[in-house]
Amino acid sequence: MKPLIKPHRLHPGDKVAAVTLSWGGPSVFPGRYQAGKRQLEETFGVQVVEMPHTLSEAGWLKTHPQARAEDLMQAFADPDIKAIVSTIGGEDSIRLLPYFDLEVIRNNPKIFMGYSDTTVTHFACRKAGIGSFYGPSIMAGFAENGGLFPYMADSVRRTLFSSEQIG
Repeated sequence: MKPLIKPHRLHPGDKVAAVTLSWGGPSVFPGRYQAGKRQLEETFGVQVVEMPHTLSEAGWLKTHPQARAEDLMQAFADPDIKAIVSTIGGEDSIRLLPYFDLEVIRNNPKIFMGYSDTTVTHFACRKAGIGSFYGPSIMAGFAENGGLFPYMADSVRRTLFSSEQIG
């Protein structure tokens, strides 16, 4: 088995795509999404970019797995986007698998981070030969009331913004 490709680290000013791969939480709790987006941008100096369907209505997203997958493929293919962060988990991202293009992922290695239902996407990244990061999502992790927990911000900084060994 070939070693996994590790995506390049992030730098302040980089663009980070927000993708909704599962439940359409940003449309149900927009304030929570906006808080996570703001804290991600302010804490790390990145620019969060919503993909075409990131903020779409939850019911519509549930019936359009292809649109969710297209957002992910567009984020991987865009050379200006340096990382991709899931907005939140859910329970049906497995329905995106038929629409993933592993060549697009393989040929455009970049940071992908999320947890819970995004495990399906982590497996797709693995199959494409790219390492990914099981970690906070925009609405759960980056949207903490009262700001990010210092240990979490430090962990994200060491993991995504540094080339030093993590542990």
